[in-house]
Amino acid sequence: MRTTTLKRRLLPILTGLALTSPEVLGHAILVKADPERDAIVSEAPTEVLLTFNEGVGNAFLALAVVNDEGKRVDKHDARLDFTDRSRLRASVENLAPGRYMVRYRVLSADGHVVSGKYFFQIQAK
Repeated sequence: MRTTTLKRRLLPILTGLALTSPEVLGHAILVKADPERDAIVSEAPTEVLLTFNEGVGNAFLALAVVNDEGKRVDKHDARLDFTDRSRLRASVENLAPGRYMVRYRVLSADGHVVSGKYFFQIQAK
């Protein structure tokens, strides 16, 4: 009898897990960005900082900031925080007013490579 009761209790849980998207179960998700997605800022940032919902690996790690002309304006120094591997950052040159694209690629804890991009703008003074 106990086995039957246990099976009845576990069945809804196992069914829910089976129907859950793999992305929800383990892929790193960008949860915060500085500058933020689609932000219009008055002061040029000195770096771009991305925060993920989980720590990410160094393999396949990339973070680039590109201006409207397609030129990279970051200092090619993408790195994870030493104490918090969910935070990826890169320094940028002195940025002029204009629109910029941030592209990133990280390795999730589940072994999948996750990439994305977003834009922000520096407004002229």
